[in-house]
Amino acid sequence: MLRRITQSFVFSLGAMIGAHFGARLALQAAHAPTPPQLSFLLLDSPFRRIYRDPVRTMDFVGVHRNAHLLDAGCGTGAHALEAATRVGPNGRVYALDMQANMINTVARRVESQHASNVVTLLAPLHRIPLPANCVDCVMLISVLPEVNRRKAALAEARRVLKPGGALVAGEDVFAPVYARPATMRKWL
Repeated sequence: MLRRITQSFVFSLGAMIGAHFGARLALQAAHAPTPPQLSFLLLDSPFRRIYRDPVRTMDFVGVHRNAHLLDAGCGTGAHALEAATRVGPNGRVYALDMQANMINTVARRVESQHASNVVTLLAPLHRIPLPANCVDCVMLISVLPEVNRRKAALAEARRVLKPGGALVAGEDVFAPVYARPATMRKWL
């Protein structure tokens, strides 16, 4: 009985790892954003929450009450929703993604959690539909390697930041298109 359980566990773990790395290779070849069909595996998996926990991420970013924050490339909104609880009712979180399926997912989650301080934005990163100097922080979590117009996107991120605001970029080692820290420093 124990042997069968162990075999099932090892098989399941192997299948998950294989699917993850298969998706990683496919996305690297396509240089495309995470497909919504794979969000359960790549963005919302319990495994990802172990190493990219939204609570710890918000602690690191230093999100505070009444802040205005842009989660650029928000995916399914895990970080945006955690930020919404941190900024409180007088703060604002802008959840931006270029994929309608991702924004629709965020909108459903926002509605189910009654997060009235989250605004969803469907737009590419190089055309952020916000005025200049309007956010305290721009978060780019597991986004930059997927962006085709990286310089324009970073210029837009800096444009919407208030003076003294924080531009926070981070990558997941297990992300399909991981960028090493040295590469990230060059881009920023």
